[in-house]
Amino acid sequence: MSTIRRIVIASLAAASAVALTACDSEQIGSAVVIDGDRFTVDDLQNEVEHVQRLEGFDVEAAGGMPAFQRTLLTRHIQHQIFLRLAEDEDLEVTEADIDDAIEGIAAQAPGGDLDAAIAQAGYTDAGFRAAVADQLIAQSFAEETGADNAVLTQTLADLGTEMGVEVNPRFGTWGDDIAVSADTGSISEPAS
Repeated sequence: MSTIRRIVIASLAAASAVALTACDSEQIGSAVVIDGDRFTVDDLQNEVEHVQRLEGFDVEAAGGMPAFQRTLLTRHIQHQIFLRLAEDEDLEVTEADIDDAIEGIAAQAPGGDLDAAIAQAGYTDAGFRAAVADQLIAQSFAEETGADNAVLTQTLADLGTEMGVEVNPRFGTWGDDIAVSADTGSISEPAS
């Protein structure tokens, strides 16, 4: 093996080690860590593959793969935060409540085909049920507290901070807008 090739391999190994040390041990292999619970890169990829198999879904229409991955991560994180909100505020949303809400949404679906509409939006059945549950929790929170959207958003942002949401820099950053936003995707700092 040539000396240059050994140097290149050693440099790549060192760069990999530095990249891994940028994440704490809990973050390695995770797309996001929420309240100490990991949602792994494999979990995210499985969800992406599941959605891609849905008839009518087009990843390019969803903004391309990186944007869609951020969308799925945002949905996952928001759902975990909504579940915490429901727990903290003692708000109950039952499976029957979700079924009733979905029935109401289906009655308004274009052409009466809710499955096609949710597939086109990039939702699996489980993902759509989670989104409906989130809406019902938000409605219950507003009814119980009189909170408007600004108060709800701030409450969710505060809970996200309390839960220690840590998004893998490869996918972007989590912010007070309660979404994963595009970032450089790099864990390195630009030279100044």
